[in-house]
Amino acid sequence: MNPLSLIRQFIKGLTSDTEPAQIGWGIALGFFIGLLPKATLTVQVLLILLMALRVNIPMALIAMFAMTFVNPLMDRLTDPVGHYLLSAQALYPLWTGMYNTPIVPWTGFNNTVMIGGLAAGLLLLFPVYLGGRRFGVYYNAKLKEKVAGSKAVKGLKASWLFDWYFKEN
Repeated sequence: MNPLSLIRQFIKGLTSDTEPAQIGWGIALGFFIGLLPKATLTVQVLLILLMALRVNIPMALIAMFAMTFVNPLMDRLTDPVGHYLLSAQALYPLWTGMYNTPIVPWTGFNNTVMIGGLAAGLLLLFPVYLGGRRFGVYYNAKLKEKVAGSKAVKGLKASWLFDWYFKEN
Protein backbone atom coordinates (compact mmCIF):
# COMPACT_ATOMS: atom_id res chain seq x y z
CA MET A 1 0.00 0.00 0.00
CA ASN A 2 1.40 3.39 -0.91
CA PRO A 3 1.51 6.47 1.35
CA LEU A 4 -1.44 8.21 -0.34
CA SER A 5 -3.66 5.19 0.22
CA LEU A 6 -2.60 5.05 3.85
CA ILE A 7 -3.43 8.72 4.38
CA ARG A 8 -6.78 8.30 2.64
CA GLN A 9 -7.65 5.24 4.73
CA PHE A 10 -6.60 7.04 7.91
CA ILE A 11 -8.83 10.01 7.12
CA LYS A 12 -11.67 7.71 6.10
CA GLY A 13 -11.35 5.88 9.41
CA LEU A 14 -11.42 9.12 11.38
CA THR A 15 -14.40 10.56 9.56
CA SER A 16 -16.54 7.53 8.82
CA ASP A 17 -19.34 6.35 11.06
CA THR A 18 -17.90 4.13 13.76
CA GLU A 19 -19.50 2.66 16.81
CA PRO A 20 -18.18 3.76 20.21
CA ALA A 21 -17.29 0.13 20.94
CA GLN A 22 -15.06 0.00 17.83
CA ILE A 23 -13.33 3.20 18.91
CA GLY A 24 -12.98 1.86 22.46
CA TRP A 25 -11.42 -1.42 21.36
CA GLY A 26 -9.14 0.42 18.94
CA ILE A 27 -7.86 2.65 21.72
CA ALA A 28 -7.52 -0.30 24.13
CA LEU A 29 -5.58 -2.45 21.66
CA GLY A 30 -3.42 0.51 20.65
CA PHE A 31 -2.67 1.17 24.32
CA PHE A 32 -1.84 -2.49 24.88
CA ILE A 33 0.47 -2.70 21.86
CA GLY A 34 2.08 0.63 22.75
CA LEU A 35 2.90 -0.69 26.20
CA LEU A 36 5.08 -3.52 24.87
CA PRO A 37 8.57 -3.60 23.33
CA LYS A 38 7.99 -3.69 19.58
CA ALA A 39 10.64 -6.12 18.28
CA THR A 40 8.87 -9.28 19.43
CA LEU A 41 6.58 -11.88 17.95
CA THR A 42 3.93 -10.98 20.54
CA VAL A 43 3.54 -7.47 19.16
CA GLN A 44 3.45 -8.76 15.60
CA VAL A 45 0.64 -11.17 16.50
CA LEU A 46 -1.23 -8.36 18.28
CA LEU A 47 -0.88 -6.17 15.19
CA ILE A 48 -2.34 -8.95 13.04
CA LEU A 49 -5.16 -9.29 15.55
CA LEU A 50 -5.74 -5.53 15.40
CA MET A 51 -6.05 -5.69 11.62
CA ALA A 52 -8.34 -8.73 11.74
CA LEU A 53 -10.84 -7.32 14.23
CA ARG A 54 -13.48 -4.69 13.53
CA VAL A 55 -11.89 -1.88 15.50
CA ASN A 56 -11.12 1.71 14.61
CA ILE A 57 -7.54 1.42 13.35
CA PRO A 58 -6.80 5.18 13.21
CA MET A 59 -7.68 5.47 16.91
CA ALA A 60 -5.46 2.43 17.61
CA LEU A 61 -2.57 4.07 15.77
CA ILE A 62 -3.09 7.31 17.67
CA ALA A 63 -3.12 5.39 20.98
CA MET A 64 0.07 3.51 20.01
CA PHE A 65 1.74 6.79 19.05
CA ALA A 66 0.67 8.42 22.33
CA MET A 67 2.00 5.46 24.30
CA THR A 68 5.46 5.94 22.79
CA PHE A 69 5.75 9.11 24.84
CA VAL A 70 4.33 7.55 28.02
CA ASN A 71 6.17 4.24 27.62
CA PRO A 72 9.44 5.30 29.33
CA LEU A 73 7.42 6.17 32.43
CA MET A 74 5.42 2.94 32.21
CA ASP A 75 8.64 0.91 31.89
CA ARG A 76 9.51 2.00 35.43
CA LEU A 77 6.31 0.25 36.56
CA THR A 78 6.28 -2.76 34.25
CA ASP A 79 9.94 -3.74 34.77
CA PRO A 80 9.56 -4.56 38.50
CA VAL A 81 6.31 -6.42 37.81
CA GLY A 82 8.02 -8.45 35.10
CA HIS A 83 11.01 -9.11 37.34
CA TYR A 84 8.71 -10.36 40.08
CA LEU A 85 6.84 -12.65 37.68
CA LEU A 86 9.98 -14.04 36.04
CA SER A 87 11.72 -14.67 39.36
CA ALA A 88 8.73 -16.26 41.13
CA GLN A 89 9.71 -19.80 42.13
CA ALA A 90 6.23 -21.16 41.47
CA LEU A 91 6.41 -20.03 37.83
CA TYR A 92 9.85 -21.52 37.01
CA PRO A 93 8.38 -24.67 35.39
CA LEU A 94 6.12 -22.50 33.20
CA TRP A 95 8.99 -20.27 32.06
CA THR A 96 11.27 -23.27 31.43
CA GLY A 97 8.60 -25.06 29.43
CA MET A 98 7.88 -21.95 27.38
CA TYR A 99 11.56 -21.36 26.71
CA ASN A 100 12.04 -24.94 25.50
CA THR A 101 9.05 -24.73 23.12
CA PRO A 102 9.81 -23.81 19.49
CA ILE A 103 8.96 -20.23 18.42
CA VAL A 104 7.78 -19.17 21.91
CA PRO A 105 11.15 -17.58 22.89
CA TRP A 106 10.62 -15.12 20.01
CA THR A 107 7.61 -13.73 21.87
CA GLY A 108 10.02 -11.99 24.25
CA PHE A 109 8.35 -13.42 27.35
CA ASN A 110 11.72 -13.64 29.12
CA ASN A 111 12.11 -9.82 29.01
CA THR A 112 11.04 -8.21 32.27
CA VAL A 113 9.54 -5.17 30.52
CA MET A 114 7.66 -7.42 28.09
CA ILE A 115 6.10 -9.75 30.67
CA GLY A 116 5.38 -6.80 33.00
CA GLY A 117 3.81 -4.92 30.08
CA LEU A 118 1.68 -7.94 29.22
CA ALA A 119 0.50 -8.21 32.82
CA ALA A 120 -0.23 -4.48 33.12
CA GLY A 121 -1.82 -4.39 29.66
CA LEU A 122 -4.13 -7.28 30.45
CA LEU A 123 -5.12 -5.66 33.76
CA LEU A 124 -5.76 -2.29 32.13
CA LEU A 125 -7.29 -3.50 28.85
CA PHE A 126 -10.92 -3.41 29.95
CA PRO A 127 -10.70 -0.09 31.89
CA VAL A 128 -8.99 1.52 28.88
CA TYR A 129 -11.70 0.06 26.64
CA LEU A 130 -14.42 1.60 28.83
CA GLY A 131 -12.68 4.98 28.70
CA GLY A 132 -12.18 4.63 24.95
CA ARG A 133 -15.83 3.74 24.45
CA ARG A 134 -16.83 6.83 26.43
CA PHE A 135 -14.47 8.86 24.24
CA GLY A 136 -16.10 7.24 21.18
CA VAL A 137 -19.50 8.55 22.24
CA TYR A 138 -18.01 12.02 22.71
CA TYR A 139 -16.08 11.82 19.44
CA ASN A 140 -19.16 10.83 17.42
CA ALA A 141 -21.28 13.53 19.05
CA LYS A 142 -18.87 16.47 19.02
CA LEU A 143 -15.54 15.88 17.26
CA LYS A 144 -16.30 13.85 14.12
CA GLU A 145 -17.93 16.76 12.31
CA LYS A 146 -15.07 19.07 13.31
CA VAL A 147 -12.49 16.59 12.04
CA ALA A 148 -14.40 16.04 8.80
CA GLY A 149 -14.79 19.80 8.36
CA SER A 150 -11.22 20.72 9.22
CA LYS A 151 -9.14 22.50 6.61
CA ALA A 152 -6.55 19.71 6.57
CA VAL A 153 -9.08 16.96 5.82
CA LYS A 154 -10.99 19.07 3.29
CA GLY A 155 -7.73 20.01 1.61
CA LEU A 156 -6.60 16.41 1.37
CA LYS A 157 -9.98 15.25 0.07
CA ALA A 158 -10.08 18.05 -2.52
CA SER A 159 -6.47 17.60 -3.57
CA TRP A 160 -5.97 17.10 -7.30
CA LEU A 161 -3.25 14.61 -6.43
CA PHE A 162 -5.75 12.41 -4.57
CA ASP A 163 -8.26 12.70 -7.39
CA TRP A 164 -5.65 11.95 -10.03
CA TYR A 165 -4.19 8.99 -8.17
CA PHE A 166 -7.47 7.31 -7.27
CA LYS A 167 -8.99 7.85 -10.74
CA GLU A 168 -5.98 6.18 -12.33
CA ASN A 169 -6.02 3.13 -10.02
